[in-house]
Amino acid sequence: MAFLDRTGGKLAAGPTLLLTVDPGNALANAARLYDPLMRSWPGRLVFGNGVLLFGPITITPKLIAQAGLPASAAVAWYAGVAGPRHPDEGDRADGQSLVLGLAARLGGTVHPWPPPSRPALAASVYSERPVARDQVVRVLRPYAGEVSAEDAQDGTYGVRGRQAAFCTVYQPPGLCSAALEPLALGSMGKRPLHHWQLNAGPQAGAADRELRQRMAGGALALALAAGGMAIDMCGFRFETAEELRLVAD
Repeated sequence: MAFLDRTGGKLAAGPTLLLTVDPGNALANAARLYDPLMRSWPGRLVFGNGVLLFGPITITPKLIAQAGLPASAAVAWYAGVAGPRHPDEGDRADGQSLVLGLAARLGGTVHPWPPPSRPALAASVYSERPVARDQVVRVLRPYAGEVSAEDAQDGTYGVRGRQAAFCTVYQPPGLCSAALEPLALGSMGKRPLHHWQLNAGPQAGAADRELRQRMAGGALALALAAGGMAIDMCGFRFETAEELRLVAD
């Protein structure tokens, strides 16, 4: 059928989420950590940034051949955009982040692999409430190591150390457009927010569990101190250290 032909092309182009079993409601629950206002329509999930996730699609031998999928794949979803327009680089990046985050949470894989770009190990904390710079340093030290604050400009500052596990950069409210904030923030994203970004550098990989645990612990401790929310590098809210994940190679 022509429909299957188009579907095979969409799955091949990706970004596509592949699973060995249908996760049922677990997929929608995980997707709401990316966008709590996500809407569900027959055959697709609709997100506030214009990304659509099409599926579930039962994988047949014909689709495996058409799309070059692994034989273990049983069910798939692929990311696209709303409306007749072609996806731009921003749309592709959003769709890729969504699929990567879902794969990490659901034990799936991503096709094609490797993706054009992969997020580094990072986390963000957002809060409506300010936290004194010295308190931020005290909160992060048990997780990052011996760090101190560095003065910067326009109200920003860094928290770094020579042997630190990760560095942190603070941005005051108003420095970034609310339109660029993660969907995971929900209604909080429409208000001026304090933002701390924790980053372990581009070489931090999925296999470094200790580093992930330390960064997650620091982000969650800071979110607790600020009365805010911790968001991972794919734009998903997380509330435990184990939820800060990357898809393994």
